[in-house]
Order: sequence, then structure tokens, then C-alpha cells
Amino acid sequence: MPLRFITPPKKTATPRVRARTKGETGKAALAEAMSDLDTMVKVTIDPPPKSAPRRIRMHRNSAGDKTFIIEKVKIVRADPDLRIRLLRTGFPAAVVTELADEMGWSREHAIDTFHFKRSTVLRKIKKDERLDTSESERLLSVMDIIDQVQSMVERSGDPTGFDASKWVADWLETPVPALGDKRPAEYLDTNEGVLIVRRLLAQMETGAYA
Repeated sequence: MPLRFITPPKKTATPRVRARTKGETGKAALAEAMSDLDTMVKVTIDPPPKSAPRRIRMHRNSAGDKTFIIEKVKIVRADPDLRIRLLRTGFPAAVVTELADEMGWSREHAIDTFHFKRSTVLRKIKKDERLDTSESERLLSVMDIIDQVQSMVERSGDPTGFDASKWVADWLETPVPALGDKRPAEYLDTNEGVLIVRRLLAQMETGAYA
């Protein structure tokens, strides 16, 4: 059988592609981004909002006594005329949230416990409005109760480590035999009810009712 010589096909040269360096890759990406600027949508990122200053806090003086301060006024132990003036002006609605935090409650739980209309108070908080006088009085009554308990503990001995706000928060939710097994929180919606609660605390201090 005669031999046949087959001419192999010519090889097509493959163009060499030089790998881009990191610098060249970055330049290429930048060039592509610059070419698309006309079709890009600019997005403005607002800076994070500054945290709002607290309107209420517990203050401890040099003697170790604690009291509530609201808008730079020691509201619980303030002069009655000053208390009335602040109540008529109305507390900032944000005080609801801050008092709830002080007591270890959620804002919603505090609103319900204070017998507020939830939608109204939440709207005032959102818009940074003020509470009306009756709403402010209810908050102040709770602050007065907390201050009363704090004073009781201070008179009885060393209050170190005692958190009056947390204690009151728990006690308000606990059924009390002297109230017919009702919770003290159920009495917070009227001034007369608050007087009953405060009188009960005074009796607990004297031992008239434990």
C-alpha cells in the first residue's frame, strides 16, 4: 500500500493576553465607572441622626439621695408652684419612654399601665410633642411613688444596690391582699387611687400592714 503524506493543518496563533496588574485592574474599573456616570442615579446618604437628649434621669447628690430631674428641675421634690407650672406646660412625651426604661418596662407596657390612650401618646412621642396636664400628672404620681420608696429605704438603712424604680415596677404588678388582691397599678388612673397606693406604702414602712 503506497504511503500517503498528510499535511497537518496550520496552527492558528493564539493571541497572548497579558494579565493585568492590580493597578491596571483598578484603573480599568475606575474608567468603566466613570463612563457610566451619566446613567447612574445619585443616592444621598443622610448622616445618622443624633441621639435625642434624655429629658428625665435619676440624680444622686453628694449625700447619696436620688431624685428625678426633668428639664433641669428636681421635679419630685420641687416647690409646689413649680410642679404645677411644669404640669400645666406638660411633660415632653418622650418622658413616657424614659420612665419606662427606668422601671425596666417596654414603652407599650408603660402606656397601658399608666392608663394612657396608646395611639395618642405614640403620636405625641413621634412628633416630640408635650403631654397634657392629666397625662403629666399621672407620670409625676409614679415618680412620687418611686421617690417615696427610695426615701423609705434610705431611712431604714443602707440603700446601696437598691433600685427603687425596678422595685416599684414589680410591686405595682403584684396583687396585694389589702387591695382585695388587686394590683396597685389598677389604681393609677385617678388621683384618689394614687393616694390609696401611697398610703399603703406608708403603712408598710410603719408595719401597720406588711
